[in-house]
Amino acid sequence: MREAARLSQISTSMIRRMFEIVERAKKEGREIISLTIGEPDFDTPQEVIERACRAMNAGFTHYTSNFGLEELRSAIAERYGVDSSNVMVTAGGSEALLNASLAFIEEGSKVVIPSPNFLSYFTYAKMCGGQIVQLRTHNNGFLPDVEKLNEIIDRNVSVIFLNYPNNPTGAVIDEKDARAVVEIAADNKAIVVSDEIYDQIYYDVKPTSLAGYENVVCVNGFSKSLSMTGWRIGFTIADEKLLDPMLKVHQVNGVCAPAFAQKAVAEVMAERLFDSIVSRMVKEFRQRRDYLYSELSKIYDVVKPEGAFYMFVNVNQDCMEYAENLINLGVAVTPGLPFGDGNETYVRISYANSLENLKKAAEIIREYESQRA
Repeated sequence: MREAARLSQISTSMIRRMFEIVERAKKEGREIISLTIGEPDFDTPQEVIERACRAMNAGFTHYTSNFGLEELRSAIAERYGVDSSNVMVTAGGSEALLNASLAFIEEGSKVVIPSPNFLSYFTYAKMCGGQIVQLRTHNNGFLPDVEKLNEIIDRNVSVIFLNYPNNPTGAVIDEKDARAVVEIAADNKAIVVSDEIYDQIYYDVKPTSLAGYENVVCVNGFSKSLSMTGWRIGFTIADEKLLDPMLKVHQVNGVCAPAFAQKAVAEVMAERLFDSIVSRMVKEFRQRRDYLYSELSKIYDVVKPEGAFYMFVNVNQDCMEYAENLINLGVAVTPGLPFGDGNETYVRISYANSLENLKKAAEIIREYESQRA
């Protein structure tokens, strides 16, 4: 038995592979500080859990509309300044991204992906038979150069993936450049898929949402902002003409997100608890970012992240070799290769871990570099 040809160029996620390596090491009794996984280390807040339990007891255990509960759609719409008819709730942000990819990436068309970027975009493009065109951002603070985008785009581009705040760099695009990308895409009849899953986790620069533009599919969710990675609550905001093709995929793919989880989030938003929950996490993340940036910038070339909870660090060594050496010393990081071209000497470091563990990890990295010097 052989897998389908469409999967021939796709490998298991490096992030998940590193996660499994860490888990295996722990089972062997080794102490590993994992700075790999893209998941808040906080449990889902009690405000959400309590409301979810109430919802289950009240019978929110069945299918909802494919579009999701109206009260959640309305709460999202109010927050992003759109109509609820432009909102579809999905089984996580990943499902929304796959829906958009299958709906709009024509086989043989070009798919523009800035590098470095979230590794799944490359997988979606390959699964859909797209031709990946990468736009390197290393010399521009990990932000897309609009003029260079103008040079590479043409009418054969079906989709441009954006992700700000960015995974793996934490970079945040400004409103002017974000709008310029949308306009360039519109001029070439392309769709912008704007993955804004980290839009609530930011520090000194507030991210711009592209929700509401005619040629933009905005993807978001509550996995990061409410630490609900296991609950699978995402959403898409798009023009109804774009939602309809995605619905064709969603109705046979995700069907609907868990009803009790939708109800819980809707109540948290309606009761104006959302922002206070997020601010508690961001306060912790800011403290960790500031510490880690202060320490690592003494050793490496580091761009200070303005959002999410990652740093993309040029370690001036083959990233696979570096990651292997470091895990033998008790620290796991993610090699940069899966995040696109030009990342051979970069690693992604997630600071979704305790400050205590980050201090231990920084000390190990310092010792490693002093021995390597």
